[in-house]
Amino acid sequence: MPLKFSLNQAMYGVVLLLAFATPLSTAAASIAVGLGVLFIVVHRLRTKTWPRFDSNILEVLAVYMACQILIAMTSWEPSTSFREVLGELHRMFPLVFAMTFIKRRAQLCGVLIVSLIAMLINDAAGLYQYFAAGEPRAFGFNHTPTFYGSFMLMQIPLMIFIAQLKFLPPLWRGLSVLGAGLSLICLVLSMTRGAWLAFVVVALIFVVLEKNYRLLAAKICAGLAIVFVIVALLSPKIQDRLSTMVSTKFQSNTERVLMWESATEIFHDYPIFGVGQKMFFTAYNEHYISDEARERPGEIGRGHTHPHNNILHRASEGGAVGLSAFVGLYAYFFWKFYTQFRREKNIAFGAGMTALLILAGLQLEGLTDTNMNQVPIMREFWLLAGTLLAAEKIISGTRGKGQGTS
Repeated sequence: MPLKFSLNQAMYGVVLLLAFATPLSTAAASIAVGLGVLFIVVHRLRTKTWPRFDSNILEVLAVYMACQILIAMTSWEPSTSFREVLGELHRMFPLVFAMTFIKRRAQLCGVLIVSLIAMLINDAAGLYQYFAAGEPRAFGFNHTPTFYGSFMLMQIPLMIFIAQLKFLPPLWRGLSVLGAGLSLICLVLSMTRGAWLAFVVVALIFVVLEKNYRLLAAKICAGLAIVFVIVALLSPKIQDRLSTMVSTKFQSNTERVLMWESATEIFHDYPIFGVGQKMFFTAYNEHYISDEARERPGEIGRGHTHPHNNILHRASEGGAVGLSAFVGLYAYFFWKFYTQFRREKNIAFGAGMTALLILAGLQLEGLTDTNMNQVPIMREFWLLAGTLLAAEKIISGTRGKGQGTS
């Protein structure tokens, strides 16, 4: 007797695995994505049909990937660039998985709870590293404190979203409030200046957009600002990080400016298709590095792989085509999340607002750090984006109607 295979059940398991693994283990998340692709292929072979994907989003992603293929074809090293194109496509699968296969309220609850648990573990790791292990900057399960800051920018809005979902048990809502506070502390302990500034702007965006609770939101943000100032006055480490934000004597700042200038020169010389994906390393370190740069390949090991700016990274590696594709893709999702927020305007912190703030945080941090080419960060973003897009239909009752919470 052949084994029964339910694609929906199998893919829900994949999304749960992604929700837990993405903040904690790149390898486990890769296995989850591979299983998801395998399950869909098996379903296609057995039924001769594809799952019902969102055709509009697939078309947008297809146009974006077509631009990436054109860039790779003209790359300095096409084989290297095509591998990066496949990698970026691979990172987008969680978006499609989540928004397609989270269909019922119980499934949404499961994914949010598993995400919350993983994020709490990530918080605990950062707190242990800073307070117990004596690390100068918390980094959790991420490779660097900078990436950890990006994760905190995603975790905080999601935890606030979970906290106000009345259909979740009080235990999980309470833990999400605790988690939001811990993530905020971990954001500070990451000592990531770009993430700090991004959070401030994201908080201002929330206050401006949230008309029904603007005064309350403003009071909360003001309270957090006062707490941060008090902590900063008591912490020499935080004071040092704050003092270097605009200092022209701080090497990290001056090196960034030099890299931005070099990236602009690369874009000027290769204005249409750039030098190709993953080619900034070669272009910068071997051809365009400034004579004034102190951080040189022989001294820092392998050299800089990106210009610490998402826009300049795309412009230098992809030219006008790559930059237009990048701006167009995320402008589309900004619009999609904003219109979702408008439909949910009677909800204090709905799925659309949450997704909008997450994307805004990543893009704002990306003005001083290249973060949107990193595997774990983008997997987490696309997974949360798909989950929050599915959440609107579930919460409004247009998907999984009558399923309750069972």
